[in-house]
Amino acid sequence: MRILLAEASGRGFLCHYAHALALGLHQAGHQVRLLTGDRDELAAWEMPFPKAACLASGWRGWRCLARAVRAFAPEIVHLQWVGSAPAAIAFTRWARRRGVRVVYTPHNILPHERRWLVMPLYRLLYGEVDRIVARDRHLAWALEELLDASRERVVLLPGSPNLLAHPDMPRREPAGLPAREAAELRLLFFGHGCSRKGLDGLLGLLAGRSWPASLHLVVAGEGVLRGVEPALLEQVRRRLRLTVLDHYVEPVAVAGLFTGADLLLMPYVKQCRSPLLDLAAAFRLPVLRSDRVQGAAFWEGVHGVTVVHDDMPALAAALMGLVKGPERLVSMRRALAREGGVESAIHRLAAGHLHLYRQLAAVPGTTSAATAEVFDPGFDGSWRG
Repeated sequence: MRILLAEASGRGFLCHYAHALALGLHQAGHQVRLLTGDRDELAAWEMPFPKAACLASGWRGWRCLARAVRAFAPEIVHLQWVGSAPAAIAFTRWARRRGVRVVYTPHNILPHERRWLVMPLYRLLYGEVDRIVARDRHLAWALEELLDASRERVVLLPGSPNLLAHPDMPRREPAGLPAREAAELRLLFFGHGCSRKGLDGLLGLLAGRSWPASLHLVVAGEGVLRGVEPALLEQVRRRLRLTVLDHYVEPVAVAGLFTGADLLLMPYVKQCRSPLLDLAAAFRLPVLRSDRVQGAAFWEGVHGVTVVHDDMPALAAALMGLVKGPERLVSMRRALAREGGVESAIHRLAAGHLHLYRQLAAVPGTTSAATAEVFDPGFDGSWRG
């Protein structure tokens, strides 16, 4: 089959997920092309399939996609998350007139901003595409109940393989991260800065208690200290060893963070579905999370431990129990190792998508390509949410 994947962020989970899917489809023997964002953070890793980082913000990205459709003549175009429903609707109608089937994976069913205002447009988009891939049952339910997507259009294809855990992924230690000490127990707080991720509360908890001398907290990510008072960091440093990497961590360095840690901390106050849970599982890293953090799969006692988000004594007790009884962390790591690696997860994800693509390709197209030669959104159709 000829399959064209489009993912326009070029960073983070969406970028890694799209590359993993493309790799699995290529390994299954199909012709795959990937278009990604112009900020492609995996550019340094040579892929065995053709790709281009041309999906800039605005109409340029959509025209790049249209040119690829004309040149490659795919049977399937699979869009990952898009931030402009009108542009996606215009493209979908144009592609379907050419006999191309369009699949859409909404990693968020609505944008984070102005979601109620744009809901009618996304409802229209979900009615235009041929199929909608839901990565878990909660998304499938929301698509049907909130956005009127018909059950026939929604396909459940779980799985979130992340190329950062692939054995062929180039790796190096993050700049500024000290080497592990012999008896060290390393805690990791990782991600882009956001005051609702609970870092200030976590630091306050750490500053108010005595902890084992082996404890080392690593706080890393772009803008990760947003909203945190410098005085609080100094208080924490008086209680335990602290390393802060307040900058963007390149993909080749993320593996060093996760393989060198013993426990990932996610004391979020905001409710979210975080791909960090899947990334941690891929690296066999247990997680201490709040109940506001959800994922495609999380087995209590295997993937980690969950506490109520506004119960700081419970968070303190859970953390103290894990750092004073590290054998629980070892047991969870062993259980995670039995789940299988990222390569088998990529194979399963590709197999599920191929079944969907074959079903769609068996249905005749709507119009010949000769009647649909021009695609021009006519407005600034931004790819980014």
